[in-house]
Amino acid sequence: MKLYRRILGYLLPYKGLFLLAIVAMVAFGALDAFSFTLLIPFLDALFNGSRGATASLFASGKDDVLHRVLRFTIGGALDAASPMTTLRNVVLVIFGVMLLKNVADYVRALAVVHIEQRVTRDLRNQLYEHLLRLGLPFHHRTRAGQVISRITGDVDQLRALVTSNLAEALSAAMRVVFLVASLFLVSWKLTLVMLSTLPLMLGMWQRFRKRLHRGVRKVLDAAGEISSHIQETTSGIRLVKASAAEDYEAERFRKLTRAHYKAVIRNERWRRVFPPMTEMVGAAAVLALLWYGSRLVLVDHSLDAPSFLAFLGLAMSVMQPVKVIGKFPSLVQPGLAAAERAFELLDTPPDIVDRPDAVEPRGIGSGIRVENVSFSYVPGEPCLEGIDLEIRPGEVVALVGPSGSGKTTLASLLPRFYDPTAGRITLDGVDLRALKGKQLRRLMGIVTQETTIFHDTVRANIAYGLEDVPDAVVEAAARAANAHGFIMELPDGYDTVLGERGTRLSGGQRQRIAIARALARNPQLLILDEATSALDTESERLVQEAIDSLLEGRTVLVIAHRLSTVRRADQILVMDGGRVVQRGTHEELLAAGGLYRRLYELQFQGDDATARVGAASR
Repeated sequence: MKLYRRILGYLLPYKGLFLLAIVAMVAFGALDAFSFTLLIPFLDALFNGSRGATASLFASGKDDVLHRVLRFTIGGALDAASPMTTLRNVVLVIFGVMLLKNVADYVRALAVVHIEQRVTRDLRNQLYEHLLRLGLPFHHRTRAGQVISRITGDVDQLRALVTSNLAEALSAAMRVVFLVASLFLVSWKLTLVMLSTLPLMLGMWQRFRKRLHRGVRKVLDAAGEISSHIQETTSGIRLVKASAAEDYEAERFRKLTRAHYKAVIRNERWRRVFPPMTEMVGAAAVLALLWYGSRLVLVDHSLDAPSFLAFLGLAMSVMQPVKVIGKFPSLVQPGLAAAERAFELLDTPPDIVDRPDAVEPRGIGSGIRVENVSFSYVPGEPCLEGIDLEIRPGEVVALVGPSGSGKTTLASLLPRFYDPTAGRITLDGVDLRALKGKQLRRLMGIVTQETTIFHDTVRANIAYGLEDVPDAVVEAAARAANAHGFIMELPDGYDTVLGERGTRLSGGQRQRIAIARALARNPQLLILDEATSALDTESERLVQEAIDSLLEGRTVLVIAHRLSTVRRADQILVMDGGRVVQRGTHEELLAAGGLYRRLYELQFQGDDATARVGAASR
């Protein structure tokens, strides 16, 4: 119930439209019931016409509530000189009621469509905005396909629950109320016989509801796994092809679709059996009505034939909305399960949040200090231990070391992608956790090993995240990153759409676009995480020259495996096993020996060997 109340909360902004839909539902239900009660005067005029058109309806013995209502509403139409005129008038009244009933149904349907589309838009926007607020830890531990499934498929399921299914059930419930009220007016005895089946139907509903909810949740989870697999394989299709792993991936996909199939079939076994069972209960009630009603007419003479026929028409009409209500438990379970999954995402707290008293950073004044910092992705498994570092304004600091030594993790702490598990990092003496994260990151330009290119123009990719950037700034950043030349060779220059993940560009070109994007921000702190790793030798030299010319007056943190790129750094930290094992300038570290000298010799001995092989081949 708590979950459903939360779901209905999304209707509050549109309570006016929902009220209009409710009014239309009430009008539809009342007119629908009234159209069937009009069968009584029609049948009276038809069967008793020889005794006068209104003899039966106005008979003194028929002064119950139903006949008084009929005389009040359509008595004028029945006051005719001949039976045929009365029948014509009744037919016209029925037509008018049917017209009004369908107008009310149209208004209801249109209001529901407006509500459901607005609710869908609001919930999807809320989920996506919350997703953007979640930190990198969430995105690293959560499969992208599951997230996509919740924002797309689950929201669609939830939309139907909030609007279409709910509106249909409410409309059916109102029809049942008016129809049952009319049935009581015609014959309360027959109505009680019909309602005797209600406890049985409620018991069946309670039993099926729990089973269906569990089954639908498994179906949605299995669908999410399929989405995740598709997303992973399509984004890594180059590796799949290169590894000749098509058959392997196809078999993995078949296992996932088989699991989804089994979950669907298991759930459908229960979902499909409920409506026919409720219909059989309803059919039994109708048969009981036929037998008992006939007895009231033929034996007890407490009910006349026109009223009994009208009652049967009303009773048969009740069956359709009752079937809708009977299907409601199975119809809402996908929406409820989807709501649970969507709200799980919506209720996931961000890993990194600003303090209530957080302040905006003023810039990199006295520099950045890393004070005895330790960090763990998994509790008990430290990636960084006891790191101390000072980055002074305008200084170039390099992090080197073997893969897995913690270089990228340390760099990720500066923009607060993560917070240290111990120690602290300060900017101008202020703990980063006391600063507003978004404003902190605006001081920085970051280029990582994995370049991200969006399906947009070159200009939009370079100016990403910035507002009203002049074309001159974009071009200057591209020139500085040695990207202007190849950009101008593209079909539409800076207005060329690069395609998904920048498929129109080579790896080196994508990297230079990423460097230009960072430079366009004119950052006070530039973080280069293997920024030249994807470039060929010539492009690397040109980009390195451009970067070197831009380092003046800017604080830079460089992560590099190629030690040739960090020779000019003011300070080099050598990391191994999550610790800083050496620090100093290039010359100092070479002279000191140790890990840095071994890495340097390994790299340049390899380069000399490559050069000798190349010379021999020529």
